[in-house]
This record gives sequence, C-alpha cells and structure tokens, in this order.
Amino acid sequence: MSPVLQPMTFDDLCQIHREEMKARALTPCRPDLYRAMADLLNRLRQDYDRQIAIDPDSVMSEGANLRRKNADSISKVIISLRTKKVCNKAILSADGGNEQLDALTPEERDLYDQMVSVAKRHMSTVDRIRGKKTIDTHIDEPIIQKPAEPIPERIPEPETVPQPEPEMEEIPFVDDTPEMFDEPIMEESFDDVPEPEEMSPQEPAVHEDVQETPKEPVMTDCIVLRVLEDLPPFVGPDRDYELHKEDVVTLPAPMAMALINSNKAVAVNPL
Repeated sequence: MSPVLQPMTFDDLCQIHREEMKARALTPCRPDLYRAMADLLNRLRQDYDRQIAIDPDSVMSEGANLRRKNADSISKVIISLRTKKVCNKAILSADGGNEQLDALTPEERDLYDQMVSVAKRHMSTVDRIRGKKTIDTHIDEPIIQKPAEPIPERIPEPETVPQPEPEMEEIPFVDDTPEMFDEPIMEESFDDVPEPEEMSPQEPAVHEDVQETPKEPVMTDCIVLRVLEDLPPFVGPDRDYELHKEDVVTLPAPMAMALINSNKAVAVNPL
C-alpha cells in the first residue's frame, strides 16, 4: 500500500461521514481516501494494542477500543454510501447521460468503468435476444479522409483468335449397376446400446443482491461518577479526558466500570 498524502484523524473521518449522509450526490474528497482510512484503522489498532500491553483493564484501554470500533463502523458506512452513488453514475452514463467524474477516487473510477460496461451490455439484452445487431457509433470523433489513390491506366488486352472446338470422342459405356454378393450383409443391432441417461437440468443459482443498510455507530450507556483522585489524561471514544479529585463527570459504561473497579471513582447513582 502506497503511503498516504496526509494522515487522517478520527475527526476527519466523522466529517466525511456527515457529508456523505447529507448529500445525495457523490461529494468531492481526497484522492487517497481509501488508503487514508486504512492507515487510520491501522494506527488506532496499534494504539489499542499498546494500551492492552500496558494495562488491559485500564480506562485508556477501554477508550482506545471504543474509538477503534467506531472508526471501523464509520468507514464501512462511507464505503457503502459512495459505492451506491458510483453505481448510479455508471447506470446514468450507460443510458446516455453525461456524468461528471471529478469526485471519484482512482479506486472508484475503476469500479465506474466496469459498471458502465456491464450496464451497457445488460441494456442491450432485448436487442440481442431479437437478433438485432448493434454497433457502437463514434459521432463526436472527427472524420479522417484518406487521399484518393490514383487509378491505374487500363492496358488493352490483345485480341485472341477463337480456337476450333475439339471433336467429341465416343465414351465407352460403363455399367454402374452394383455387384451382387452371395453372402448377406449383417445389419448391426442397436438394441444392446444403452440409452443415454437423461440429464437433469441444473437450475441456475439465484444470487440475491443483499443490500446492507448502513448502520450508525452505536452509543453505549453512560454512568455519572465522582472522581476520588487525580487521574492522568486519557483518550475516550469521542474526546480526551483530564479528571481531578472530586470531579463529577459522565463517562461511557465500559470506561466508568474500569474506574470503579480500580477504586479511582464511585458512581453517583449506582445501577
């Protein structure tokens, strides 16, 4: 995978997701979108593995895990939305439309070209069944006129003297009657030949197009805590936290339970 032009942040990913959800058309984006999303997911995974190695039960490990899962879900939604929009452009273009392709990434341009070819072939299905021949016309291409080739002069052929026809010779008569044989000809019997087994037609497998409905990232329940001691800054699923003693804060349930279990905070309203 080639390096990205500029590393993508979690906030950048969320901004792209919001724009794709609001717009019906394909929104312009960075040309290395797919490589940048893959790089972001790899970096979030490495950060989570690093926190797990330090302390798997810490609140920072829980926060890094939640952020990694949210980024993965948002990336899948963005890819699904943009794929549908690219396919719509390809179908309109195959039907004769003039579509703008500036917002497509290199990966989406490959998908667009393949979809246009498939859509054109599918739209001519009825003509192929009827036996109607269709050809691709290039109306916009300039007409190239070739220079006229000189016509060679025709050389008159010499007159030929007709030759006398040869006399017909007598052809001896040949008897074409087939000779009769004394021994009778044995005809082969086809009774012993086994009849071919009937082939059961194989029903074509029906592939149902299953369209997954893009899902929004699921937000976990929250718990209100009172902090018992000063805590170092740590990363949450949607923001960074810096808590001090006697602070009252609302945290996601996994992070809150990690602080309660480590006796660094208590729940204000226990569940």
